[in-house]
Amino acid sequence: MNLLRNHGWRLALVASGVVMLAGGPMHPASDAEHPLREELAIMTAHPDWVPAHVLIMISTVLLAAGLVIAHRRQAWPGVQRALGFAAVAVTVYVVETAFHLAAVVDSHALHHGGAAPVAFTHLGLSLLLYPVTGLAVAYLAARQLADWSGPRRFAGLPGVVGGLLHAVSVPLTMALPDTELTPAFAGASILFAVWALATGLAGAPRPAAVATPREPVPV
Repeated sequence: MNLLRNHGWRLALVASGVVMLAGGPMHPASDAEHPLREELAIMTAHPDWVPAHVLIMISTVLLAAGLVIAHRRQAWPGVQRALGFAAVAVTVYVVETAFHLAAVVDSHALHHGGAAPVAFTHLGLSLLLYPVTGLAVAYLAARQLADWSGPRRFAGLPGVVGGLLHAVSVPLTMALPDTELTPAFAGASILFAVWALATGLAGAPRPAAVATPREPVPV
């Protein structure tokens, strides 16, 4: 029980990283040869869409849980505010991963020009939440680099790069529909996984001990 109480956030982050490394590479690739609607139709029809997004959603839930637990326990000294921002952002981002997975129900409609409310809700949420989540994680990881000491501070490096890639991936896809941006999505997911794994394995530094004033010795 003490293991879960003291290190539950670390276990959640490690599990998140492992699951993301399993699910992220399974995501169907896009070749940018077709309009966005048709690309989404092709990807949602791929047999790996559901298993990949189930794993991605589980990984995101675990990441959110780890960050929330760490924030509540004040386990990351010096970065509590940034940790709070990231915990909220990743928790909300879980909603996007659910719609991302559920977009598969609109695959037939996407192919045939019909209404696809779930798929387009996913696109709308991703346009908003990818930048918010990516920047929140990048900010938290940057605070790790700046405020923590020793080798564990460098666990923040993949988080900074991965967070920035995550933040720009969807806006760039919308702005540059003819550009192949699959590597940006894949790179962001791998770097998120490495950041979660490295941070969970390394742990956070202990808060600095506060010296208690000594009582004067009576003479």
